Amino acid sequence: MTTLAIEGLCLAAGARPLVRDVSLGLKRGRVLGLVGASGGGKSLTVLAMLGLLPAGVRQTAGQVRRDGRVLDDAGRAALRGRVAGLVQQSPRACFNPILTIGQHFTETLAAAGLPRRAIAAHAGGLLEEVGFGAPAPLLGAYPFQLSGGMLQRVMVALALARDPDFLLADEPTTDLDLVAQAQILALLERLVAGRGIGILLVTHDLSVVARLADEVAVMQDGRVVEQQGARGLFAAPRHPASRDLLRTHLALYGETLPEDAG
Repeated sequence: MTTLAIEGLCLAAGARPLVRDVSLGLKRGRVLGLVGASGGGKSLTVLAMLGLLPAGVRQTAGQVRRDGRVLDDAGRAALRGRVAGLVQQSPRACFNPILTIGQHFTETLAAAGLPRRAIAAHAGGLLEEVGFGAPAPLLGAYPFQLSGGMLQRVMVALALARDPDFLLADEPTTDLDLVAQAQILALLERLVAGRGIGILLVTHDLSVVARLADEVAVMQDGRVVEQQGARGLFAAPRHPASRDLLRTHLALYGETLPEDAG
């Protein structure tokens, strides 16, 4: 089984620790949800897997493994696009506003070695896969001409361009309306079922976790404080941070944790 894992990850900014001893494993055909409060280190963990840490943040310990093999910096960079596609939040900020959607695909697919004469057809097929019934007009459109939900689906299509084994999806439904959120979640479900792709799904929304995740890891203050199957987490969260997250989620629906009843 194809796997991608990060083990013992520690990140710091100067002398301040940001992520401490985090280990996560991904498998094809499975969805791992990574949840926790904002600022807990979830997004940095995703970026560290691909060697994309922002300036001022450094890795002080830990390693990335693909199928059990430890990767050096070059090996981690080689994951990008080919093994793991990245889907980020706030899609509008991730596109070059002066390039058309077609030009974004051209840059991505040409870098992957696809002949230019084949790029438009391949891009159209990817756009169809993510739900665009008539993809040809989109290739000539600029990012500002598309809604946030449309741009997020285009980003997923770009992430699939090199047929990766995994998607690292960082808050893929943030800032989208409910219809667009539903479209993205349905798309991710189809990709798992149809492609057998594995997904690391970073989210603060436990309803997304309940729908998609097979397993859930809860982060607090840079540490994974609990990891178990999604059903187990919702039925019997073990750590106080997990219980607080679930308690807040249930309160939205006028429900309480069983331990709070009575």
